[in-house]
Amino acid sequence: MSGMDALAELKIDRAKRTRRIPIWPIIAAVVIVAFFFVYPAIKKVLDGPEVKLAPVQKVLTLPSADPKAGEEAGELSAAGYIVADRQAVLASKVTGRLTKINVKEAQIIKEGHLVAEVDHGELDQYIEQTRADLAEAKQETERLRAVAAQAKAEVESLKAPLQTLKSQIEESEVAYADATRRFERDKALAESHAAPANDVEDRRTEIALTKVRIEIAKNRLAEQSARIGAGEAQARTAEAAVPVSIAHNNAMDLRIKVLETQRKDYFVYAPFDGIVTEKAAETGEIVAPISVGGQMARGSVATIAECSSLQAEVDVAETYIGRVKEQGSAAITIDAMPDKTFAGKVERILPHADRSKATVKVRVAFKLCPAKLLPDMSVRVRFLPDNAPAGADEGKAKDKLVVPVEALSGNFVWTVDANKLAHKTAVKVGEKNAKVAEILEGLEASDKVVVEGLDLLQRDGQKVRTPETGK
Repeated sequence: MSGMDALAELKIDRAKRTRRIPIWPIIAAVVIVAFFFVYPAIKKVLDGPEVKLAPVQKVLTLPSADPKAGEEAGELSAAGYIVADRQAVLASKVTGRLTKINVKEAQIIKEGHLVAEVDHGELDQYIEQTRADLAEAKQETERLRAVAAQAKAEVESLKAPLQTLKSQIEESEVAYADATRRFERDKALAESHAAPANDVEDRRTEIALTKVRIEIAKNRLAEQSARIGAGEAQARTAEAAVPVSIAHNNAMDLRIKVLETQRKDYFVYAPFDGIVTEKAAETGEIVAPISVGGQMARGSVATIAECSSLQAEVDVAETYIGRVKEQGSAAITIDAMPDKTFAGKVERILPHADRSKATVKVRVAFKLCPAKLLPDMSVRVRFLPDNAPAGADEGKAKDKLVVPVEALSGNFVWTVDANKLAHKTAVKVGEKNAKVAEILEGLEASDKVVVEGLDLLQRDGQKVRTPETGK
């Protein structure tokens, strides 16, 4: 065989060669799949059976087992804050500089207490000027009255001589008539030479003198009458001016009263007894009825709350609001005084809900308002059922520990600790109904009991799982 033939014999025939598949990937895949299906079962065995737990609850009375009574899984409680049912933000009615602030935070004040005072010096001066003008106007009224009285007195004094003048005129007229008669007689006698001619001239002179007297008396009477008329006119003018002056005085007096009423707007008084919860301004600052953006003016002076109107305002979930009854009893606990429980009564359920939190606000009034109670303190309210024992609203009634009846195995229950270990616990059972049973001894309020999966528990200290964690 030649060398070329030997090389030909060594050539590999690819058609006859077979492909070999590696075994180790197949083995790994089988192991992974087996582990995937087998591990959960193994883990369940290692972690123990799955059970459902329920907390031990504190209640004052056993919930009703009647289905018509609705969901009553334990008592209803809600958290909130102390609010004042009567609260006032005090502000000045006028804009001005604050000259006095007579309160401070946490100060107890009475109704009518002067809280603050705004500068009113300019108004005081205007009131004093108006009062001075009124005093002067009243003096003018008195002067007019005096003028009228004096004019009337003068008229009366002028009327007194009138009768005398009239009498003089009458006497002079009588004398004139007598002198005229005698003149005619003497004239006839003188013409018959029975009497001297001198008698006629005497009678003529007597007539002239009497006539002059009459004219003088009449002139005096006319002058006196004119003076009386002028006096009466002056009296009437003065008397007519008096009512006008009085009306002017009344208008000025009313104006002063209006100014004094306006002056009260410069003072801020407490509208009721309460406590100062906020002091919003200081002496020297500008205050205004309304604080507009961009202005350096305070919109309020202080805020006060009526202590006797303090209430607990809590948020109750919409789903439980049907369990809250107006005028129902409640027990109130204040975070600042955790060792005390205060009796309360549901004052009202506010007629609107908070859509973002799905809650309804409920106001609960204190039957006895503690002295240290302040607005915005945190509180918790327990709404008590109608059959709550006496003293429950004041924390004097002892709470009952209850568990679902499903948790009972005769006089035993299964509890689960923080390490997920089940323990068979002996208990003393009290009252019970179709829903819950009272536990007199053997459990604490912090315990949790098994309500489902009791048939899976076989030994004390057995490892269990819960549906919440899967462990």
